[in-house]
Amino acid sequence: MKVPQNRPALFSLFCIFVLTGVFIYTWATLPDMDRYPIHWNAAGEADGFAGRNGVLGILLIMPITLIFNAALMYFLPKIEPLRKNLEASRSAYDTIWMLLIAFLTIIGVVICSMYWTDSETPKTLGIQLITIGTSLLFMGIGNVLGKMRQNYMVGIRTPWTLASDLSWEKTHRLGGRLFVLSGAIGVIAALLSPAASIIALVSAILLSVIICAVYSYLIWKDDPHKRS
Repeated sequence: MKVPQNRPALFSLFCIFVLTGVFIYTWATLPDMDRYPIHWNAAGEADGFAGRNGVLGILLIMPITLIFNAALMYFLPKIEPLRKNLEASRSAYDTIWMLLIAFLTIIGVVICSMYWTDSETPKTLGIQLITIGTSLLFMGIGNVLGKMRQNYMVGIRTPWTLASDLSWEKTHRLGGRLFVLSGAIGVIAALLSPAASIIALVSAILLSVIICAVYSYLIWKDDPHKRS
């Protein structure tokens, strides 16, 4: 089913509105204290602190990041050299766009929620939710990655995938499966051991990236139609 081209932009505006509202509420109701946690380790324990202005900086990061990424995803197709290829895979592109925006919105709300109570439970749960959210993002991207046509902006862009249509196609099919697997590993790790889940997810993603890079070279090397 083709995603209407205006839907990702409208969805982005909605998410920006929601996250901005959550940010304003969090800042307006922040208790009057001199020392706030601004960083948590993998176990959800606070290990960095700052004053109220420091919290403002932390809370502002996510709305700004959300706006930047929404604008970036909106304008990328307009400056893509292989625009026809990107338009041909527009449904996959728009799906990745909305997944990214949803992910950033959820992460922003989770970060804000860490300041809604003094209890440590939301902090630990927040770390777990961030890991699960990241894992689901990679699983979602992995499901549509194989549908992306060759372009310079979105996808697994190595010198070899950009120089070989065959390498691009096969690498993205493999990369899609590996991203889904990495996300599944992250979700399982987050449920079994939240403290170790971030390491497990990052390790799985890094291994997937390395495998894709090597694989793209091997396919390129044997492709008789590669571009030199």
